[in-house]
Amino acid sequence: MTKGLFIAGTDTAVGKTYVAGGFAKALRQQGVNVGVFKPFESGLKEGHADFRYLKEMAGVSDPDHEICPNQFSESIAPGVAAEREGREINWCDVTDSFEVLATKHSFLIVEGAGGLLVPLAPGKTNIDLIKACEFPVLLVARLGLGTINHTLLSLEALERRNIPCVGVVLNRTTSKKTLAEETNPKALKDLGVNVLGIVPFGKETSPEYFEEILKKSATF
Repeated sequence: MTKGLFIAGTDTAVGKTYVAGGFAKALRQQGVNVGVFKPFESGLKEGHADFRYLKEMAGVSDPDHEICPNQFSESIAPGVAAEREGREINWCDVTDSFEVLATKHSFLIVEGAGGLLVPLAPGKTNIDLIKACEFPVLLVARLGLGTINHTLLSLEALERRNIPCVGVVLNRTTSKKTLAEETNPKALKDLGVNVLGIVPFGKETSPEYFEEILKKSATF
């Protein structure tokens, strides 16, 4: 059975892709047959493609339509983007792509789109995607004002649905170091949150650092 990890976020633009890519590269350097799956991505008209970054970091040749079967041009929730484009999301296509990739790789990293309750398809959110994959969650949160609340709400949403979370990675998304950024890690730890690591801003984080986080998460 394929092992894996679902990279979820407390919000959009918190660094999920960077962390997921770091894990993929770290596992690849350890000789692991790692695959990546980002089934929904919005904002492609702006010239970026997170799923291609994940593909590069994992060093895989899986076709784009398997790694990211649902791509949208507008930078909005995938479910809303699909409706605006007149497209109907087939949830079975999503789970089929997951199964195909799971047969190709011994470890699969799945990345969600936005926060946990972002609509992906009619009646489906990232929570439903997590349940379909049946992988434990690693939650990525940005350092800054509001992080404590967003993190605790996300963890509560997972706990209420009996979804295991291996821990939280805090990502520094700005060069500014405010009082909130300085105090967040300790405050979260004091509240019982398993903070696995803090990703620095402005420099390439080594694969060895991400490998240590994976070891702490006990997922590999």
